[in-house]
Amino acid sequence: MKITPFILGSGRAAKAIERSLSILNASGEGWQVAPPVYLKRGEPLPTVVHEPHPVLLIANPPGLHAQALIEGQKAGFALMIVEKPVCVNLEEVELLRGLKTPVAVCHVYRQTWGVQTLKKMLEAKEFGELITIEGRYWQSSAAQRAVGETKGGGWKNDPRLSGPSDALLDVGVHWVDSALFLAGKALNKTSLWRSYANAEAPHRDTHVQLSLDFEGGARAFASISKTLHGSLNHFEINVIGTQAAATWNFLQPDQIEMGSGSSLKMLYRKDLSYGSGQGPFHGLGWLEGYVEIFRQSFKQLKGVPFEPYPSLHGHLDMLSSLLSIEASR
Repeated sequence: MKITPFILGSGRAAKAIERSLSILNASGEGWQVAPPVYLKRGEPLPTVVHEPHPVLLIANPPGLHAQALIEGQKAGFALMIVEKPVCVNLEEVELLRGLKTPVAVCHVYRQTWGVQTLKKMLEAKEFGELITIEGRYWQSSAAQRAVGETKGGGWKNDPRLSGPSDALLDVGVHWVDSALFLAGKALNKTSLWRSYANAEAPHRDTHVQLSLDFEGGARAFASISKTLHGSLNHFEINVIGTQAAATWNFLQPDQIEMGSGSSLKMLYRKDLSYGSGQGPFHGLGWLEGYVEIFRQSFKQLKGVPFEPYPSLHGHLDMLSSLLSIEASR
């Protein structure tokens, strides 16, 4: 099956998308992904109705995503894949609910072996009844700027392009998406506390403590930070149940720490069906999630059975809850 990709964007995310497409192309699964066409910001999207399976991949600033998605549907793209968040205000949330074209959202952590395995364990009741999901997503980008290691500036200082938040909407949405996926229940209530310490611009929160209440009584708690000194890309999920608990984190992506009572054991990845198919401890970081999202959405485009992937409408429900907090400030 031949796929014609068009990439809107030119930064790190756009390069990650291009590399992930090449990995899928080399997977031996029969995909024929053409070299991507890079589109320039501000120029009209090309009409692509005569291209073989045209796919629009959106990696420009989030404040421009909603317009690109709407224009992409009008231009005739068969599938659109977009970086998170897909929009930055409640008006755009409601506007995007009317899209008919399939849209995948690049919540790459959800598509990794660790989070997918925890989901299967929850469905099999290996934890007993779910009590809570807790964890963190810590980075040090704001801390690096605060001590002079890196320079600031750029489009994230413009709330029209980045939205009304930084730590919450840029990285926190990844953690919330994984928690929602694992809980398998809708959000009832969201609350948070935030700090702007070391913030480069007034709207750029740097540290957030987040509380989620799900239907049925389960809860989730997270610490989201861009100003944690010394932190690498520390994404961690803890599932706590009545009979067992488990921890997965992105820095050790091929293992899950599992506890029951006072006993502790390590589960190691053996399944090679996710992402690039690389063996355990030889993966490609967050590119694994991109590859898996592309694989499943391309299968849908082909009209063959596919596994669920992060989709637009579930993402919009989450954004509606988070942006409602922002709108009430």
